[in-house]
Amino acid sequence: MPIRPPPRTFTCPACHWSKTVAPLSDALSPGEHFGACPACGHAPLTSQKANAVDAALAQVSQSINRFLR
Repeated sequence: MPIRPPPRTFTCPACHWSKTVAPLSDALSPGEHFGACPACGHAPLTSQKANAVDAALAQVSQSINRFLR
């Protein structure tokens, strides 16, 4: 049975860019996983489980983006 991954926060140690993503399914789409920083290109990024507030904001943001499409 497929299991949706938990929300993650990606952070760049070089430029401090960060983004929290909440995948909608077990198949990750572009923008739901980062190998290098999109701002400065530094790799690897640090990844940690998102706290409750960041996870909720990421889910609301994704819902709004889907609604506006």
